[in-house]
Amino acid sequence: MRRSIIKTLVLVTTTFILACAAQAQEASAVGRLRLDSLDKLAPKAEDAVNIELDGILIKFAGSILSNEDADERAVKELVSGLKGVYVRSYEFKSEGQFAEADVAAVREQLRAPGWSRVMDVKSRGLDFGDAEVYLATAGGRVEGFALLAVGPREVTVVNIVGTIDLAKLRQLGDDLNLPHIHIKRKKSGGN
Repeated sequence: MRRSIIKTLVLVTTTFILACAAQAQEASAVGRLRLDSLDKLAPKAEDAVNIELDGILIKFAGSILSNEDADERAVKELVSGLKGVYVRSYEFKSEGQFAEADVAAVREQLRAPGWSRVMDVKSRGLDFGDAEVYLATAGGRVEGFALLAVGPREVTVVNIVGTIDLAKLRQLGDDLNLPHIHIKRKKSGGN
């Protein structure tokens, strides 16, 4: 009887330690943002999107892509280094349904060491609002991507975690004929 109790305690303790280690590893993953602070916006939103694809699902998706088709092979290579894709997007019926404080926790994470803002678009008078793109780097590699788009009636955060080869991403976009983003700037001076 005593031996059974000891075995049970060892099993429970081992399970607890493994669960804590897995949780700590996930929380400390380079490039991973905690987006749960945005979940409180869902009840106010007219449309809400919540996507959580972890490494297991990404590996499964990659396994069903063909090595024979060039486009599928390119996607497979691109996603092979990914550990997760996380999206929160909320669209509201009217303005004023959220405040800057609602996205402050995400912005704070993006100010942490390792994250660098690589694009910042501020729109004045346009419907799409402001957009920021960040990259998380470690060991000379891009290990995370974040897009934060905030408009008068929308909040969207896209977080891609894992090794991202920007050259492969661009090449894939070219191969699939995806449009490039061109931002026209007003000329300063005589206009």
